Amino acid sequence: MSMFTKIKPNGKISVFSKLSYGMGEMTFGVTNTIMSVYLLITLTDYLRVKPIWATVIVVAGIAWDAVTDPLVGYLSDNSGGRFGRRRRYILLYALPLGLSFFLLWMAPTVMGAGVPEAAKVIVILIIYLASITFLTLVNVPYGSVIMEMTDDYDERTSLTGFRMVCSAAATLIAIGAAETILGEGPIYSTGKNLIYVGLVFGIFITIAALLCFYGTFERRKFEKLLVRPKFNFKKYMLESWKSKPFRQVTIAYLCAFTVIGLLQTLLQYYTTYWLRAPEMFLILAAMVLLLAILSTPLWTFVAKKLGKREAFLISCALTVAALIGVFFIRPINDTEFVLDLGTSAGLFPIYGYILIFFLGVGIGGVQLLPFSMMPDAINFSMNEGDMDEGAYYGIVTFVQKLGMGAATMLIGPILTLAKYKEPPKELEDGVLFLQEKVTNEAIRAMFVGLSIVIVVIGALAVLKYEIDRAALHNKIKKENKES
Repeated sequence: MSMFTKIKPNGKISVFSKLSYGMGEMTFGVTNTIMSVYLLITLTDYLRVKPIWATVIVVAGIAWDAVTDPLVGYLSDNSGGRFGRRRRYILLYALPLGLSFFLLWMAPTVMGAGVPEAAKVIVILIIYLASITFLTLVNVPYGSVIMEMTDDYDERTSLTGFRMVCSAAATLIAIGAAETILGEGPIYSTGKNLIYVGLVFGIFITIAALLCFYGTFERRKFEKLLVRPKFNFKKYMLESWKSKPFRQVTIAYLCAFTVIGLLQTLLQYYTTYWLRAPEMFLILAAMVLLLAILSTPLWTFVAKKLGKREAFLISCALTVAALIGVFFIRPINDTEFVLDLGTSAGLFPIYGYILIFFLGVGIGGVQLLPFSMMPDAINFSMNEGDMDEGAYYGIVTFVQKLGMGAATMLIGPILTLAKYKEPPKELEDGVLFLQEKVTNEAIRAMFVGLSIVIVVIGALAVLKYEIDRAALHNKIKKENKES
């Protein structure tokens, strides 16, 4: 059997094909990680754009996603041809996605200090909208591919495990490589290197998308339609919400990505202004992401033994407990200078590392399990014979982006109210700009308190979720018998 075989003789999906499927998530993982970690702080600290205008950019993107995500779901549902309904979009838009992502990070480096704030906002907004549009054209069809590959409950769990490992790996690679490229110091002194971040990861996400296209498959063949049916907004944006299981998982899914977006976006602010040790960002981010990757087999095992809902609730409880402990970590730097990485790491308390360990494990489950539950909820919600998975995955992709964007929507206005100050344009290298006490307290409160509230809402959403292996198996068996 060739190493590039997609389906094994026993009918199971090969490791190669599962890994290729996971690579598709790297396009979203890298794109959204770089955006959520660096976009807001690049705008506020490097381009010196007011937080409220940074929020406007993100809100405009979410409004645009509300239109494009269901539309692309409709297009992929009603497509066909040589490369299938879904995979053809991954092939067509891999390169435009990579190019637009590069332009998004080139723009801040070419706009000089004399460029008016309004011009900065307009340029970034236009490129940002283009980038998220191409991301939609790749990611919505990609999300639906799992439905085309298998109906098996455990195979989907396995595919989702590969997807989540690749997602966490993409986030880890994105942050690690970006921090290496940017160099030591806060973003207001290293932002000139953002163009290289855009170049490296623009190429990376293009290759990842093409590998996903090559290694995945669609079981059913669809002829290319000569005339597409008319777009039904109600079907592609509203009707899916009528399904209770889909609604429950979607809320949990939204909360999972909102808290991940919050932690990713705020970690730069938290380490720079609360801990007063920006070099700790790389250490803490790497710990959380690596532990999220390593905990994937653990959560997959727990989900098989106890059920996906129960595993998700356990991961939520672990995350909340860890965050409560993080609240009591005090600033570790009492100087006005940026400490080197080794000094910062040595000053961070031992109990802090223990808390970050459990936070990383908890986040691994919070991220993995709603992903794993989603195909089952969609399968259970669809009527027999329906082939409109894109109608659901358009909503799923929108919710995924909404969760990441909601972080910035919440953070920007709160920073403004908390008297956040833009770092001065001329600041000596190695000197740490300090915010007011109320600003630092607001950053800590968002990092911990707001994250806890969102995790709890996600847990409450699935308390009465009832779709398990037996329920899904019985539904599929009934449909096959009737057909």
